[in-house]
Amino acid sequence: MANFGEILVCLTAVISAAGGAFVLGGRPGGRAMTAGRALLFSAAAFVTAALLVVVFLLVTHDYRVAYVREYADRSMGLVYLMTALWGGQEGSLLVWAAIQCWVTAGVVAWTHGKENRLAPVAIAFLAAVQVFFLLLVLGHSNPFEPLGTVATHGLGLNPLLRNPYMVIHPPTLYIGFVGFSVPVAFAIAALAEGDLNRAWITELRPWILFAWVFLGAGNLLGMVWAYEVLGWGGYWGWDPVENSSFMPWLVATALVHSAMGEERLGMFRVWNVALIVLVFDLVIFGTFLTRSNVVASVHAFSGSTTGPYLLGLIAAVTALAAGLSVWRRKLLTGSRPVEHTLSREGMLSIAIWIFVLCAAFVWLATMSPVYTSVAAGEKATVTPEFYNRWMVPLGLAVLLLVGLCTVLGWRKQTERWFVRRALWPLIAGIVAAGIAAAAGARREGAGPFMSLAPVLSFGLLGLVGASVLAEIARLLVPAARRGEASSGWRRRLGGQLVHLSVVLLFLGFTGNAFEKEVSRSMGPGDSMQVAGYRLSFVGLRQDAGYEREGIFADLRVEAQGRPLGVYSPARFVYHTHPGQPTSEVVIHTTLLADLFLILGEPDLMRDRAVVRAVVNPLTVWVWIGGALLILAGVIAMPSVAGTPGRCRTTTVLIVLAAIAAVALAAALGGPVTAVSLACGECLLAAVFWFGGAVRVLGSPEVKP
Repeated sequence: MANFGEILVCLTAVISAAGGAFVLGGRPGGRAMTAGRALLFSAAAFVTAALLVVVFLLVTHDYRVAYVREYADRSMGLVYLMTALWGGQEGSLLVWAAIQCWVTAGVVAWTHGKENRLAPVAIAFLAAVQVFFLLLVLGHSNPFEPLGTVATHGLGLNPLLRNPYMVIHPPTLYIGFVGFSVPVAFAIAALAEGDLNRAWITELRPWILFAWVFLGAGNLLGMVWAYEVLGWGGYWGWDPVENSSFMPWLVATALVHSAMGEERLGMFRVWNVALIVLVFDLVIFGTFLTRSNVVASVHAFSGSTTGPYLLGLIAAVTALAAGLSVWRRKLLTGSRPVEHTLSREGMLSIAIWIFVLCAAFVWLATMSPVYTSVAAGEKATVTPEFYNRWMVPLGLAVLLLVGLCTVLGWRKQTERWFVRRALWPLIAGIVAAGIAAAAGARREGAGPFMSLAPVLSFGLLGLVGASVLAEIARLLVPAARRGEASSGWRRRLGGQLVHLSVVLLFLGFTGNAFEKEVSRSMGPGDSMQVAGYRLSFVGLRQDAGYEREGIFADLRVEAQGRPLGVYSPARFVYHTHPGQPTSEVVIHTTLLADLFLILGEPDLMRDRAVVRAVVNPLTVWVWIGGALLILAGVIAMPSVAGTPGRCRTTTVLIVLAAIAAVALAAALGGPVTAVSLACGECLLAAVFWFGGAVRVLGSPEVKP
């Protein structure tokens, strides 16, 4: 069976190469073009069959295959056996190649029947990229490689990955990563064909937003996983692999705004081409980081030899885009410049620079161990405090720009108009900063700026929150919709909801500055207090199962003298990974703070254990803001001409179901459960909407 899977991957690579060549060399509507499209559809079918073969090998525990021996064992349930498909280096790369084939087939359907000059070059580029990943699978990360010996049991999936979030987090990220190959393909096609009018970016905006939503959801799910599984008390540690998906998201956010500027006013064309190529390069570079052992990370794959080839892909795409840009420099520089800084397009220009600067800083800090090792002979250690020292001011600048973009309009406005729009948000900001200062919202032990950063942040949150809510209120007034297409109104509402989600996210980030932590060795009868919570140690207990053994610490918890119940953080040891204990934390969530309980080293003989309690203020607003960000991204997706009413109506119903599900999950399972459900529902809405759009655009009757 493994040999059959390997043959399927070989056939997929050959068919993909032939399909791309036929599409590139054929005449529009000719037999070669038709054959090329059919071959690319066939490639998507063949690679899907190859994935099913890997799943079959995992589910049947075929330990003759090295990948199955490494990532499957008989104690794993069906869901985690299927999750093992992307739990290792080889399987995850095959999943990446498969998604690339599906996306290429989607572009083939999207451009079918349309008079699109860019389609042949773009499809050929996408086919070349998928051939690249398929060859990597065959040559360097083959999940069908035989073990070469006899094995009766498997090692099983890493215990840290046996978590519901790992079922959807990696594929969600991969869809976002691969989705950005479409904009770069059409950007290169536009440069090659010399067709850089405003329509090219308008047609690409659905793909850009689609990939941006999935990449954002993937990052958010990774944060939830880190918060619940890793047991260190936080959700973001500036780990290199975390940064590898955060950097392209930052650049993609800049791209979302620059694309809006070109679509509306015909500006930022150079920025759009540069950002499209940069986000693709950062996606591939992030893949290089996770598979090259260049930097140490708890998330990275080990033993991979694909790193040099991924760097080669970055170099090839960048050189191709740079050469074409020099050739078409007159067309690129023909876009309209920003005429007034104090306007929405002026603020967009500044925001683009700040997002790129943030990504550049994160890249330099992430790679600092590499270049300091080369320059000085020893690797530099970059702490989270170093990242925060620089990213906090940049983040506050982004927050300020959100407020300015909301109160400013396109082109130049009169000073009276600006003052009228900005007055009440400014008053709200001053009041919020004053209340925060009076409440002592200062970070102790920090420098002058960092100590005052919480007060400044609360002030900006008041200013931006008031301006965004005022704009949403104006959009909800029926008169605001008069004379405007429903799609344009929906996109504007979605954009403002994105800005509101940024306010909620920053509210949660600001609360992180007031984290309180206490760690103590406790025995029966001992108690400790942290930030208004009292923890009394009841005792230790053991629990053994077929898959793992666990030790629980029962703690009686009170908040301000009010009993909350008995909470039981635990440590588990999986039978297949005895040297890798994992933590099961307990999180008590309110709108104001999370109580985060972690069990340290237990001593069963003495019935004692180290208990770590962390109080994270306002963390719930990170999850609420993140869920709203994904939901708003779906709402803001541009309408596609010809999309049937059934598709749009069903999408709206799914989004409404997501809101109801989030409310129910928040009431029954807590905000972390709510954000996970929200991501799943909203991604389902995005897939359905985009699938309907591709289906309609693929019909011969629909013309651009």
